[in-house]
Amino acid sequence: MPGTKHFTRMQYNVSRGLREIVAPRQTMPTAQWQHLKDEFDGLCVFCGSDATKENRGIVPDHLIPVTRFGELVIGNTVPACQTCNDSRGDDDWRPFVRVRFRSDPEVQIERIEAYIKRHPYHPPSPETALSPEEQKSYAQLLKDWESLLARARTLHSSAENRRKHHAKG
Repeated sequence: MPGTKHFTRMQYNVSRGLREIVAPRQTMPTAQWQHLKDEFDGLCVFCGSDATKENRGIVPDHLIPVTRFGELVIGNTVPACQTCNDSRGDDDWRPFVRVRFRSDPEVQIERIEAYIKRHPYHPPSPETALSPEEQKSYAQLLKDWESLLARARTLHSSAENRRKHHAKG
């Protein structure tokens, strides 16, 4: 059984956590999630499949990604199989539907756009969500994190190279 490489996920997790300072709504009440799944017939909006062992089930996915301060709220959340959720990443959802949806992707895009129109959502930004003082602190945190991450990568690389060298010897 392969292990988890936590170092490689560190940047993702810390960066996402920092974005949640600006866009904190990252949980959805169960009743809302069930209503949302029902609205899309319990199927993945991207490929049209239902929950299977192979696609690892239907999960909430952000239309506007967390990297752009999207939140897990009605109007920005759709049901997706875990495979599509992982595959799409931060890519725009429309081209992804065109590639993945099996029957008529343009009809599916219209369906998602009608959902968005019924439930308008505008993501927050640091400028709208934080006070001027908080914005300064947030910007400093981002700068500090980048510096710490660079130092951690250097140390990680050094330790890995030393281990490889000792393994050969």
